[in-house]
Amino acid sequence: MDKNHEKTLKNIEKQKIDKKFNHDLLKFVAGLGKALSSAGISVTAIQSILYDITRAYGVKAEIIFFTTFLIIKLGDEESSPLTTVNKISGLSHLNQVSELYELIYLAEKAKISPEEGEKRLKEIMCQKHRFGVFGIIVGYILFALGLGMLLQPTLQQLIVSGFLGGIVSLLLILSENRARLTLILPVISAFVVSTIFFWGAKEGLILGSFTLLIPALAYFLPGATLTTGMFELASGDLISGASRTIYGVTILFLLLFGVLIGIQITGLSQQDLLVTATHTSIFGLLPLLGILLFASGMFLFMSMRNKDLPWVILVLYIAFFGQLVGNYLVGTFFGAFLGSLFMTISGTLIGRSPKRTPSFVSTISAFWFLVPGSLGFIGLATLIGQNYFTAFNDLILLIMTVVAISLGLLVGGAIAEPLRLQKIKSKLYKESN
Repeated sequence: MDKNHEKTLKNIEKQKIDKKFNHDLLKFVAGLGKALSSAGISVTAIQSILYDITRAYGVKAEIIFFTTFLIIKLGDEESSPLTTVNKISGLSHLNQVSELYELIYLAEKAKISPEEGEKRLKEIMCQKHRFGVFGIIVGYILFALGLGMLLQPTLQQLIVSGFLGGIVSLLLILSENRARLTLILPVISAFVVSTIFFWGAKEGLILGSFTLLIPALAYFLPGATLTTGMFELASGDLISGASRTIYGVTILFLLLFGVLIGIQITGLSQQDLLVTATHTSIFGLLPLLGILLFASGMFLFMSMRNKDLPWVILVLYIAFFGQLVGNYLVGTFFGAFLGSLFMTISGTLIGRSPKRTPSFVSTISAFWFLVPGSLGFIGLATLIGQNYFTAFNDLILLIMTVVAISLGLLVGGAIAEPLRLQKIKSKLYKESN
């Protein structure tokens, strides 16, 4: 009787320990899910990461994850619906994303306790921008200059891009920690930048195409959002993919609204607008320097780690040359596909080592070089001058470019995935034996 009683007490104690462990693991995994979602990572990738972590700790999990909320069940422990819409403070800084993935690498091998992992996660979320206000301003100016060299590398382009980029960086700083102002920041930025640009064009101070606006507003252009949404749709996450795609289109219209107000205030005529709405794209030696400027801008503006910068530059050049080769061999759509394919494979291979740069950090910069958001913005803007045929063609170009990039992500993931699956199968086989 005493033995049975002792055995019962041990079982109760074990159940308490298991319940506490599951509770701690649930809080840790839910926090990771929210953090990854706030960084803009696809639902498909987040679900895969969370399942890998729970599998490593030997706990069966059920996860329901959409772009806006998350529900996780571990054993008998179940989380309440968690909102993932709001950005977690500061997680847009790439150094935090890199450290978040280092924590994930430990969790995927169960080398850290859930309680310790949650503590580390909170420390990561509380980190500040590495370079402060100075880094944001200088970084965004270099960011705009680098893109300017890709779109129209002229002296005027660089001056205008740098000046307008500096203005946008100040708006970003003023809106920091002001949630209501952040929501309308794309409209405010588009309004201020377009007003200055179109006033300069009207007075004859600025001569050039509509692409002069793009480098300064590129941070708000939802090219990555649209591509991620299309990727989620193709992966079967229909609700998340559809909502992300609609959000991306909404941002485009908000930017367009800001430009429209700028045009009305400056009183730019339709004839002048048609002249400035011509889209040109020039490739040469200067864009190669533009990549370095752009990467340096990302390093400062997005608070990147020192050891991540060389890998980011490598992926940028790989994506850029992949796009150029595709454009030369077949055309722009194949160039977008090939650039995305090379970007995905190279970023995935680089990110396989915990000591290197995570795939998300190394590839997010390359999305701006594939410019789906820029093309769509130009297509919408040409509607202002009632150039409907050009607008329709540009919008079709946007859609097909997004499809090409998404296909590159899918094919690149399919090529790189067998290595990861083989690693998981090998681990499971060792555990079963």
